[in-house]
Amino acid sequence: MVVLRCTRKLLARLKPTEISADIVSSTRLGDWYGNILQIGRRQHLLFISERSRLPVVIPIRETKHLEAVFLEAVCDVLAAVGIGAKHIVEERSRMSDIAFGRTNNRSLLGTLNDFAFMAQQGNVNRAEPETPEELMRFLAQTPILPMNGASPIELTRAAFHVGRAL
Repeated sequence: MVVLRCTRKLLARLKPTEISADIVSSTRLGDWYGNILQIGRRQHLLFISERSRLPVVIPIRETKHLEAVFLEAVCDVLAAVGIGAKHIVEERSRMSDIAFGRTNNRSLLGTLNDFAFMAQQGNVNRAEPETPEELMRFLAQTPILPMNGASPIELTRAAFHVGRAL
């Protein structure tokens, strides 16, 4: 099971059944923290993993099918950062049940806010906003100070015991 820990704003939009704060994910990347990301007139959902801060960006229009779209997006970003198919299938099976809860970690909320600020500022001078995939790649390379300056890519590879990809 994976727990999506959402901000109040996102929970109000999704209107899910919430779980207790003591329930945690059984995945390698832990719980995922999410918020609404506004870039110009476009809105996205931004999720980051608890253990590696790996970002997943989903267009807000996919909210109705969030559970299926979230799983696909996580698998796609894991493949993009060099995680092997066997590990991706394993992680996906652990994520087969999705539960929703409130955020409970200020450090992760800080990273969500930092990523949102970087995404908004990075798109200020662009005629067309970045695609969700471009944005994920950019944010995944960002050093995370609370994680000793490691990037989400490095932390994700370490969580799966994978060496550097070529």
